[in-house]
Amino acid sequence: MISGCLSLPARLLSLVVVAGLLYLGWVNRDEVRRWVNRMTADPAPSSAEAPPPGALIETAAARLDSLARGRADSVVLGVPEVTAIVAAELEQRAAGLVDSVSVDLSEGEVAVRAQVDADRLPAGSLGPLAEWITGRQTVRVSGPLNLLRLGTGEWRIEQVTVRGLPLPRPLWERMLALVVPGARSSLTFPVDQWITGVRMTPRGAILYGEGRRQ
Repeated sequence: MISGCLSLPARLLSLVVVAGLLYLGWVNRDEVRRWVNRMTADPAPSSAEAPPPGALIETAAARLDSLARGRADSVVLGVPEVTAIVAAELEQRAAGLVDSVSVDLSEGEVAVRAQVDADRLPAGSLGPLAEWITGRQTVRVSGPLNLLRLGTGEWRIEQVTVRGLPLPRPLWERMLALVVPGARSSLTFPVDQWITGVRMTPRGAILYGEGRRQ
């Protein structure tokens, strides 16, 4: 379930960054040159003391297995574990294009932030803006995530930003509709039946099993 719901940003990042950069470059043509020359890539979160991603994913899998087998009525996946899962999905879906993935969790909400290498976007995708927009660009996708009903989760996208500048909702809603036909600002996804509740908190993603419902 967690990999399913948190891989949704991975589906969006490549398309959103192309649309976003085109929009920003066209509407803010004079500012784009200054941004590229002035702004440097945001530093990735320090991971000097963090366990390797593979170990974090294994820990998350073990906790989910305990929930599935009824050995626990709830489990918490910490922010590092959630980040490792999202980073693994992005590496699989957009290898070489996306890196420096980070996840912020707040009450009920997930925000996924990553840097996209504009130089590795498909040739011609930026058109005349290619000479202005180079190197890595920061994309952030955020919104509430919860269990809509048993068997179905929902992620409601509320904001998409490129370089910290929010994109107009109509723009990213159109892009979302291309990824998920019929979708606008809300995405639904399948959830294992033994998961009866999902709660996002600053300390981690809490999943509830059949013995408890949230």
